[in-house]
Amino acid sequence: MKLSRRFRRALRSILSAVILGLFCFGIIILMGNISANMLRSPLESMENQVTDLAFHVRKTNDRFHEVTINDVVIIDIDDASIKFLGRPQLWPRSYDARVINYIASGNPKAIGIDFLYTEPDTLSPEYARMLSEKGFVNATAITDALSTDHLLSEAIGQAGNVYLSFFDDDSNGSQIVDTSMSHALRTFTQFNKGDFHFHQIHQPVLPTRDFGRKSKAIGSISVPTMQDGTVRHYRLFQELPDSSGQPQLIANFPFYMMLDALGVRDEEVKITTAGVEVGEKNLIPLRPDGSFRINWLGTEDKIRYISYYKVWDELVPAEFFENKFVFFGTSASGLQDLKTVPSIDDKMPGVEVHVQAFLNMMNNAYLNEYTEKDLMPWFALVSIFLVFIFLLTRPLWGFILAVVMYFGERFIFELYVIPKYNIMFPITTLMLLTLLTYLLASLYTYFIRERRSRQMKSAFGTYVSPEIVERIAKDPGILQLGGEKKVLTVLFSDIRSFTSYSEQFDPQKIVAVLNNYLSAMSEIIFKHKGTIDKFIGDAIMAIFGAPIPQADHADLACRVALDMIDDLRVFNQGEMEKGRPALVIGIGINTGEMIVGNIGSEKRFDYTVIGDAVNIGSRLEGLTKYFGVDIIVSDYTVKACQTDEFRFRILGSVIVKGKDEPVKVYELLRKPSDADQQAREDIWDDAFLAFRYKDLSRASELFARYEKSKPGDKAALYYIAQCEEFKQKPEEFSLVLKMENK
Repeated sequence: MKLSRRFRRALRSILSAVILGLFCFGIIILMGNISANMLRSPLESMENQVTDLAFHVRKTNDRFHEVTINDVVIIDIDDASIKFLGRPQLWPRSYDARVINYIASGNPKAIGIDFLYTEPDTLSPEYARMLSEKGFVNATAITDALSTDHLLSEAIGQAGNVYLSFFDDDSNGSQIVDTSMSHALRTFTQFNKGDFHFHQIHQPVLPTRDFGRKSKAIGSISVPTMQDGTVRHYRLFQELPDSSGQPQLIANFPFYMMLDALGVRDEEVKITTAGVEVGEKNLIPLRPDGSFRINWLGTEDKIRYISYYKVWDELVPAEFFENKFVFFGTSASGLQDLKTVPSIDDKMPGVEVHVQAFLNMMNNAYLNEYTEKDLMPWFALVSIFLVFIFLLTRPLWGFILAVVMYFGERFIFELYVIPKYNIMFPITTLMLLTLLTYLLASLYTYFIRERRSRQMKSAFGTYVSPEIVERIAKDPGILQLGGEKKVLTVLFSDIRSFTSYSEQFDPQKIVAVLNNYLSAMSEIIFKHKGTIDKFIGDAIMAIFGAPIPQADHADLACRVALDMIDDLRVFNQGEMEKGRPALVIGIGINTGEMIVGNIGSEKRFDYTVIGDAVNIGSRLEGLTKYFGVDIIVSDYTVKACQTDEFRFRILGSVIVKGKDEPVKVYELLRKPSDADQQAREDIWDDAFLAFRYKDLSRASELFARYEKSKPGDKAALYYIAQCEEFKQKPEEFSLVLKMENK
């Protein structure tokens, strides 16, 4: 039965965990959908804060297999170069031609340029007018002759590995690319448009025709930021509208650098929902918008920057650039190409964002990114598991565990998961799931406990004191449901001759008297933390030591019995003043091993005790009328008492009905309050000792002296008669009295 009940309880706990866990999971999914449709997603903001810190604190990782940070270099138009060469807007193209020629002489693998050559290098007509005013002839020819575009075009062509950039002019309403320009673009068509929602290019503003024709490829320089102004994703592809109606994709320029470095033809590039297949080993994870999350490699302070003017002035050996990937860009604040990124406090030049993306692609060093959709089954299981754990945990420990898990999940993610394994997943979903499961599990536990508390109060409120009800409600675990063996003390009380008493008055008065009597007796039981098992008509059955464990349960029962007799005297005074006869009760108390618990049918049961010890207690109550005493207790109760505040007058050994073994019984009294009472009780002890040793004459004399000091004592008269009988029939002498009736 115990195993079955435990199994049912475990099954209920598991079922509750499953239902609550799935409910929590549903709430999280709903929160995610609502957040995703908001203008600024709060969940995404939380996610970004956590992942940004992970990139910020981690060191350089070891994922440089093909291209290391020593293989890339940035030619930087910095503040020092501007100071040395003047404003970049006034630089002739011959500067760039000179720098490209010098770098190309060192035999680099590729040169990527993160600034634009979308207009010819011509001077404003204003300069021709000014020359004419100064008396120069053919001023226009002079200004045209100052253009150095041809030098840059020759430098690009001679290098043979220069990658140029374009930008999207979204102010232009036209979305059709000029076919005369489209020949300069390397586009991709092998993709299923239904799987993606690429950003649409309105009008690509390309480098001038000569530059574009001489370059290895022309790519975008688009580096979009998120709503908080931070770069986290790299837009690899954009959709290029075409008059033919055939959708085409164009990539950012580092992608073309990667293709050529790996020797992969454009037509071999396959774009699927799994990612971009580049060759046989490289798969770029692609988001539906054509971007991938940049894995910030911790190289920000290690990538080599060389001031533009130092290369222009040939202060760096050309051999330095051998087999390097060279990127042109700017860090000068006035040129406004600085980006906020997760991995550093200061802003990063836009060119380095391209370098980071290039290193990701060349080294296949991407983050293994999992979305909520990918992890739905796992999140559902985690929800169920967390709820189950919190249901088994006490509220305070559950709160501590939830807080530790919440921050622990974040710290492990930031300090270990991303740095060590380059794994990205919705960590904030897990963190919120932890808090939500704790909250719902706590609420569920609270309401269940409140319901059980109400049930306990309802079930025990009329049987035990309010203090015990509160203890049971706070800690139901102390109440062992289903039954268990315990050593307890049971008390039975009954009104003598109540049937004849009730025949003298009408039922309403009888019920009123009985209710008043039972209420008074119940208060005494509650006062001493007893449990009323049941009312049996005019009888009361009470338990001590359960459901709240009480080491002094025998003492408590004895105190209750004595107080009941005292209060009955007060009660009877009121009854006699009303013209009704006094009530007489008998009380039996026994201590022993009993089965206690909820006993009954599946639909109706009571908290009660059963067993031989209970039956003996009932029989002892019946013995009170034979001995003419108010309270009889067993030898087991006498031995179980822990105090010496009581007086136990031995009455003998009795074989009660239904039992074979004799039970030694005593009258329970309060300790003598004066010398006369003590002397009388000493007489009884001496008399009973003499009776035990068959000194019947002395025993009879002492019992008579006791009865004289306490006239009408039925027990003394009983033993006087026994002495006389055994004098006549000594062979029938016995210390054990057999009671055939209750």
